[in-house]
Amino acid sequence: MKNKTIALLLIITIVIVASMLFLVKKPEKETPPASIENYVAAEGKVQVMDGYQAEIGSQLDGRISEFYVGEGDEVKKGDLIAKLDDRELRAKLREAEAELNVSKSKLNEIASGAREEEIKRANAVVESALADVDFARESLERYKLLYKEGFATKEQLDEKEKVFKVAGAKVKEAQEEKTLIEKGPKKETIKNLEDAVRKARATAEYYREILDKSSITAPISGKVIRKYLHKGEIISKEMNTPLVAIADLQKIWINAEIDETDFGKIKIGDPAEIKSDAYPDKVFKGEVHRISDYVGTRGFIPNNPAKNLDIKVIQVKILINDKEHFKPGMTVDVKIIPGKNK
Repeated sequence: MKNKTIALLLIITIVIVASMLFLVKKPEKETPPASIENYVAAEGKVQVMDGYQAEIGSQLDGRISEFYVGEGDEVKKGDLIAKLDDRELRAKLREAEAELNVSKSKLNEIASGAREEEIKRANAVVESALADVDFARESLERYKLLYKEGFATKEQLDEKEKVFKVAGAKVKEAQEEKTLIEKGPKKETIKNLEDAVRKARATAEYYREILDKSSITAPISGKVIRKYLHKGEIISKEMNTPLVAIADLQKIWINAEIDETDFGKIKIGDPAEIKSDAYPDKVFKGEVHRISDYVGTRGFIPNNPAKNLDIKVIQVKILINDKEHFKPGMTVDVKIIPGKNK
């Protein structure tokens, strides 16, 4: 009886010890050690890549007479965006072109030299002046005889001498004019006319260029993402107010800011996971495309209040695989997984 009791106690003891050992080891089997996830966390904003967004303004002051696009419209480089009232500019251009034509006509007329008709006319003037001199000389000689014989007064003789001198002066003037016509224009005259043509041409070209600037075109292809002004409003180049903003929404990336202490953990090509409050149940894929060469201050305030705002950051550009879900300006959370780019 005593041996049976001892055996029973021994069996109970073994069962208790085995149970305790089982309970101690069970958590180790059911709960393996948690793996430490290795990633670099950052916050970022969706941005348009450099060179693929533009705010389009005007180089002139004026009233918008026509607006050819609205928000959401797709445009190509060179498409007409808007037009300023150009009536005054067109009037000034017509005036400048008319002045240019007049200046060119004057220069051509002078530079072409004397025409045959002009030379003939000059010869006729000289011959007429010579005939007047001959007549005045004969008249003077006759009055000299009359005065000597007492049939003419001293006043009459003086008048004939005056007429003879005037006729001689006209001959000299006509001969000089004929010489000038035969020699052609002076170099100074041609130079002055050439200067006038150059000035008129420059004025006309100036108004053509200004007129071209009244038509405002798209410098890049993309979508009109914002329209600041409308038809009939005044635009001022001094105020630097744009008409529209255009962006190529297929050329976007995420500008993330990582703490400088994490710089050594990442490299170009590392994969990234992107989450947005707009799509709480989705994780988007991306890849590190560019890492800044300098360390700076934060460009935007992080959502996490525990973040140290004074710590320096490095900007990292991340390409997004699925661009359709993102718009410029959206804030996102980013996880960069180092060492998985091979």
